Amino acid sequence: MTNKSKRARIGETTVTLAEKTVESNTETVVESTTKKEEIEDTNDQWYNAEGEFMWDEYEATCVTRLRKPNPHIKTRNGDKVYSRELYAQELYDKMEVYESNVNMLPELIEGGIYDGTVFAVTSDFITVDVGYRESVYIKFEKEPEHVQALKPGEATSVLITTYRPGSHVIGSISGGVKQKTFMDLRDGVEKGDTAWVGTVVNMIENGGYIVNVQGIDCFMPGSLAGINKLHDFSSIIGTEMYVVPVSFSPDRGTLVVSHRKYLQALIPTAIEELKESIDNEQTGHVTGTAKYGVFVEFNKCLTGMIHNNDLDEDTLVKFKAREIKPGDEISFKVKDIVSEKKITLTQKVNVQINPWSDITTRIQIPSNVTAIVKTKKDYGLFITIEDGVTGLLHISEIGEETMSVFKPGDEITVQITRIDVDSMKVFLKLPQ
Repeated sequence: MTNKSKRARIGETTVTLAEKTVESNTETVVESTTKKEEIEDTNDQWYNAEGEFMWDEYEATCVTRLRKPNPHIKTRNGDKVYSRELYAQELYDKMEVYESNVNMLPELIEGGIYDGTVFAVTSDFITVDVGYRESVYIKFEKEPEHVQALKPGEATSVLITTYRPGSHVIGSISGGVKQKTFMDLRDGVEKGDTAWVGTVVNMIENGGYIVNVQGIDCFMPGSLAGINKLHDFSSIIGTEMYVVPVSFSPDRGTLVVSHRKYLQALIPTAIEELKESIDNEQTGHVTGTAKYGVFVEFNKCLTGMIHNNDLDEDTLVKFKAREIKPGDEISFKVKDIVSEKKITLTQKVNVQINPWSDITTRIQIPSNVTAIVKTKKDYGLFITIEDGVTGLLHISEIGEETMSVFKPGDEITVQITRIDVDSMKVFLKLPQ
């Protein structure tokens, strides 16, 4: 019998088939395992040198790249839905409603600055929610310490550095804050109503100072570093102070700030506070001297003058010997507040109160008073209303014949018609 005509035994056939099956399965398992290991080993190829996942490259090799959008789903803004599930339209509509309710940004722009909230902080990334459908990723190691210290929920600004469809949105917090600060400072030049805290970094010889405001280097001329000329220009280096942006040069990209403008804004409030404590002794620093007195800066933003006649004995000796120098500390009292720009000071113990400081509250207009003729001139009578207050009764108001009756020292009843505090004049006429 030939081999073909032989009848195979059942046991042998079964064993042979089983062995083949086992061998075949073993090969399949080994082959499958090998392929799986190869896939796992090649995952790293989708990451670039910076550790970012390359979505575009990955999707180009995906077997689903040839799939077509579901033509039965009604979408907006060019959206595409690939799902064939029965609930696909309903889910898409709900997502659209949600995005419209939370006012999500339709798109981001590279180089744009957006306000947002820190969502999470890890050793690799800081993620920020700016109201877009994706979070913005900021590389942790590239940010300064004060940015790395941010906590979830804190507000911040983000500069978008990389934005490509299908990839993560990359940004910079330090760059965003710095750029936003620059724009706010530039806009503040026109408004002039916002003061910023800056640090005086260094001094430019015969020029001014570099003041750093939240990462932006600004220029401050020496003349704008104080309410008066500084006696020691290096004394403010390293200090913090409030500054106001006053000009911007587009050609140079330079912002000019002023500490003086900030101090000038404080003057009205400082004057009101000074009036409440006008009898108290004050301390200030000499800013300069003239032949008729000493100029003093006090209460941060106020400047007054002590006339040489109001200097005490010791200070007068130093004044005559020209030993009083800018920066010297000096004590005094306020003699009179004429205006915000004119405050007279004194070191004398008995300070005479200026009757003009509150004359409008003591004398009503018009009012009749009994006064004393002080002097008599061809054009009228000078009348003493009270100590330190004298008014003119012009001849056109009294008449030459009536005026001839009065002489200095006589009492006369007059009507006060107007008071000009600035010029210290009182206008009079005879009562009807």
